[in-house]
Amino acid sequence: MIKVLLVEVSAAAGQQLLQRLSVLDAGWSMRCVVGEAAALAALAAAPADVVITELTGPGFDGVALLRQVRDRWPATARFVLSANTSTQLLMKALPVAHQILCRPFDPAHLQRVVFRACALSSRLYSNGVQAALGSLRSLPAVPRLYQLLSQELDSGRATPKSVATIIEQDMSMTARLLQLVNSAFFGLSRRITNIREAVTYLGFEPIRNLVASSEMFRAMSKLAAPSGFSLDAVQQHSQRVGSIAAGLLADRELSRTAYCAGMLHDIGRVVLAVSMPEAFARASELASRQNLALHDAEQQVFACTHAEIGAHLLVMWGLPQALIEAVAFHHSPAALGESQFGIAGAIHVADAIEHGRSAGLTAGRLEPALARIDLDWFQRSGEFPSLAGWVAGLDSPDSAAA
Repeated sequence: MIKVLLVEVSAAAGQQLLQRLSVLDAGWSMRCVVGEAAALAALAAAPADVVITELTGPGFDGVALLRQVRDRWPATARFVLSANTSTQLLMKALPVAHQILCRPFDPAHLQRVVFRACALSSRLYSNGVQAALGSLRSLPAVPRLYQLLSQELDSGRATPKSVATIIEQDMSMTARLLQLVNSAFFGLSRRITNIREAVTYLGFEPIRNLVASSEMFRAMSKLAAPSGFSLDAVQQHSQRVGSIAAGLLADRELSRTAYCAGMLHDIGRVVLAVSMPEAFARASELASRQNLALHDAEQQVFACTHAEIGAHLLVMWGLPQALIEAVAFHHSPAALGESQFGIAGAIHVADAIEHGRSAGLTAGRLEPALARIDLDWFQRSGEFPSLAGWVAGLDSPDSAAA
């Protein structure tokens, strides 16, 4: 049973919301309180799985409430359900809310996103993940460049010029970002030569995600990798998965998010390898000896996998929910409850295709990829007949187009 706390600005508004949601057979228990103080007291007495709050009202600050919930109850999913559509206010809520929904709303849609959030939370805050995190030497802290960039983007005042000014403080990041933007994935008709052009062309969130990806790998490269482990190989594999995943999604924004998710999907593998090298070596040896997928061997050794560890790092860095979900569920998209083929599914399939290449994957021989794909989920998603076509269309690892 999912425990939901509704926070409203008045008793009348709370009663209306409860009545609206009562039509759902949602498998959740709901309680409603009025105001920030009552919400914090209710959580202290009995923590909730989900908090759904109005954003603003007389004497009411939903952003401040969610900030406290984030700090005191990090496993609680945080939702805004508001009639206020002020861009400035919504931008303030973005860093602390997992999802922002506007009124009027569809109760069935709210139900779906609540279930997704709870699926993610249960995975990220499982006993196995918490035990593994407690054993890690350290997780890479958010670099100053990414902090400054996020603060600017979350301020509501960001412009291509102001964003470019921050990124251009770091010459290596500037070079890396221009290299990514001019890669085959983006399929540009002309070469982009400065960061301001890149920001204007791609938009703020893709730039934020690309910077995060580069900064994560750069942070991990400063740590000593165990013998036999190649950070470059993981990074190259991740970029190819991102390119393939992006080509599996027709929607331009989803495609770009999938590209970034692919680049980050194995960052948890790097974290485990450099922070717990002996245990990671045992998992790798177990996978080889018993012919297991690495994540299955990790589950036996760590009671969690690199997918959850990587997603936890993305949470720490404040990356978008779509990226976190894709990384956390790239081995098991069915557990996310996706009704359509989305970003997590695209990463799942792209990862299988890329791993399958070394085992002789072709459009006529799909077994190396099918062995890694959740076929029941794939067939339900309606995409199964497309796999041969996808593989046939991959002329090179970077052939996907946005």
